[in-house]
Amino acid sequence: MCYTFQVQKTEDKTANVTLRIDRELLRKVRHRAVDHHMSLSGWITAVLERTIAGEASFAAARKRALKRLDQGFSLGGKPLSREATHDR
Repeated sequence: MCYTFQVQKTEDKTANVTLRIDRELLRKVRHRAVDHHMSLSGWITAVLERTIAGEASFAAARKRALKRLDQGFSLGGKPLSREATHDR
């Protein structure tokens, strides 16, 4: 079944979106929106915005972590010689 509703893109611009969604899932989503005192359109928009923000935050954190790994960590001490490394 297809449902068309407005998705808010910015405060003053919206676009119509048509989704094909299972009736039971739609019923659950409608209830979730009501539980949050929101319209279906508003609730879906909020969920999408949180998802995108979360992905952006994850990407930034990943970039910072990879940068730290590239720089390496100082654990103190001095490097081992080849002989000390292979000494049993």
